[in-house]
Amino acid sequence: MQTILNIVVPIFSLIAIGFASARTRLLPESVETALARFVFVIAVPLLLFRTLSTMSFGNANPLYLWASYFGAVAVVWTCGSLAARAFAGADRRTAVIAGISSSFANTVLVAIPTLQRAYGDPGLEPLLLIVSIHLPVMMIASSILIERAAARDASQGAAIAHDPPPLSKIARRVGRNLATNPIVVGIVAGLVWRATGFPLDGHFSEVTRLLSGTAGPIALFSLGMSLTRYGLKGDIFMATTAAALSLLVMPALVWLIGNGLGLPDLWLKGAVLTAAAPAGVNAYILATYFGAGEKLAATTILVSTVASVVTLSLWLTILGT
Repeated sequence: MQTILNIVVPIFSLIAIGFASARTRLLPESVETALARFVFVIAVPLLLFRTLSTMSFGNANPLYLWASYFGAVAVVWTCGSLAARAFAGADRRTAVIAGISSSFANTVLVAIPTLQRAYGDPGLEPLLLIVSIHLPVMMIASSILIERAAARDASQGAAIAHDPPPLSKIARRVGRNLATNPIVVGIVAGLVWRATGFPLDGHFSEVTRLLSGTAGPIALFSLGMSLTRYGLKGDIFMATTAAALSLLVMPALVWLIGNGLGLPDLWLKGAVLTAAAPAGVNAYILATYFGAGEKLAATTILVSTVASVVTLSLWLTILGT
């Protein structure tokens, strides 16, 4: 138990300090925006670059890892969407947002520091393999499903201000966004550097090490500051349901599928803890962009982040450290 506390307490202490700094206005809101941008544009891309360019992934098959993780995503996303339709009377767009909130884990701000503290840098191997396709898969699927849901709502007389664009236009827009996304750039740069066979050493290695080392602490602090924007605004029952799917059902499914496929022990633990991370801010960004389910997404982020203090401790206990 002491080992679990040594992992969890520092993580959520940084989140709490960030929250208190924003709530008491010790730091202005602009600081949170700048810190979050630093994490996503510089620190995390450099962390991905360093790890992918130098780490050995052995002979394990990443297809089994992806099947375990995204198989669970598909089930949980479907359950979240169906629950929103059945219990909250949500329209189809909001139901898609409920599915996203249930399955789009906070892989950057929470999963990275959790796995680093629990298993060291080797613990990042499965996370980085998941992250390498996580953002493209989730963003493309989210955009297509929301646009199609909008079309179906419109066909039934829902108040939609525009006709949904064709799938080709959605794909081009998402493709442009991904091509300029710093995390995607960091992944590609790391893989290219790895392919060249050049060593990562000298002053360049030290600079990237120092900058990438800030990713975890600053990510947690900025996440805490951002929570002041999310109140209990939406359907509490549906948000709690989405949080339960995210924190309990999804990691359990990853564990079951991964065991069945024979994932290596460390990969299994990394995939489960990645799935056990609370709902990511991308759910709220997508909800705001498409004008559906904003309150539900915001409330799910808040509820799942607070509840993950307990659930991450539970999963760390089950998996062992």
